[in-house]
Amino acid sequence: MRSFKELLEHIYNKNNIDFSKCQNLSLALNKFIKKEIVEQTKEKSKFLNAIKKVPKVIIDFKNRISLQVESLKKQGYINIFESDLKLKTSSRLVIGLGSEHVLETSLTLHHIFGIPYIPSSALKGVVRMVSFWEIAQNLNKKIEKELEEFQEQLYDKEISNNEHKEILKHKLLFGTQSFKGLLVFLDAYPLIQENQEIFELDIMNVHYKSYYTQNGIPGDWESPTPITFLTVKEGVEFCFYVLFDEHRANLLLGNEDFSQNAKNVLKDLKQNNFYQLKNDLIIWVEKALKEFGIGAKTRLGYGIFN
Repeated sequence: MRSFKELLEHIYNKNNIDFSKCQNLSLALNKFIKKEIVEQTKEKSKFLNAIKKVPKVIIDFKNRISLQVESLKKQGYINIFESDLKLKTSSRLVIGLGSEHVLETSLTLHHIFGIPYIPSSALKGVVRMVSFWEIAQNLNKKIEKELEEFQEQLYDKEISNNEHKEILKHKLLFGTQSFKGLLVFLDAYPLIQENQEIFELDIMNVHYKSYYTQNGIPGDWESPTPITFLTVKEGVEFCFYVLFDEHRANLLLGNEDFSQNAKNVLKDLKQNNFYQLKNDLIIWVEKALKEFGIGAKTRLGYGIFN
C-alpha cells in the first residue's frame, strides 16, 4: 500500500503541489482532498487508510489538562475527581460522523494536534441523560407524557422553592435554560504514545441505493455501495475531568433571593469535601460510557468504554 505522502503526490502531481508540507491530520482530512478521492470509492479507501499514518503531534495532554485544572482551581473551581478517571474504548468510537464533509462522513479531530477527542458538550449531554433517567425512575415517571413534562421541568423551567430535592440537585449541577449549571466538563483526550495506532476503518454498506434515493424497487440485483469512514479503535484510553464551581455556589448561598431549598441542596453537596457528589459523578460517567456509549451509532455498540 502506498504511503500517505505517495498517494497524495500521485493525485496532486498534476498541479505540482508539495504535499510533504501537510503534516496535520485534521487539515489533511478536512481540507486537502481532491476530486479523484471523492469520486472513486477505491481512492477514498486508500486515502483514509493512508491518513491513519499521518504523524500526530504528540504532547503530554495529561500535563496540559492538569495545568488547565490548576488554573480553574485558582478561580474557585473544585476538581471532583481527585485522581484521574480513565476509561478505555471497548468498541470503535466515532464522534462527529454526521458533520458536513466532502467524503459524506467525518470524525471530530483537534484542529491543531490532529488527534480525536470527546467534546465536553457531548460528555455533559450523555451524563445529564443518565441523571435524568435516574430521577425519573426514582419518581416513578413511566408514561411518555409524564416523561415529556418532566423533561421540560428539568430543562426549561427556573429553579423554584417547592421542587423535589433530586430535581433541585439536577438543575443546580447541569443547569436550565435560565441557570448556568455548577458542573464544568472538560474535553476528554486520549492518552496515546508516539506511533501508537489509534484509528481503524469501518464501512456502512448501502444495499438498495435506488430505493433510498430514487423511490425505486429494492432488489438483490443492485450492487452494494460501501461508504468507508474513520473511527477510533478499541483499547484507546481517555482521561476525564469534571469540576464544580464552588465560587458561584458560595455566592448563591449568600443570595437572599435564592431558593432556600436549593441552598440546602448546595450545603449537602459541599458536605464531607463533596464526598457524595464525587461518588454520584463517578457512577454517572461510568454508566453513561459503559452502558449507553457516546458519539454516533451507539445503538450498534459503538462508543462503549470499559
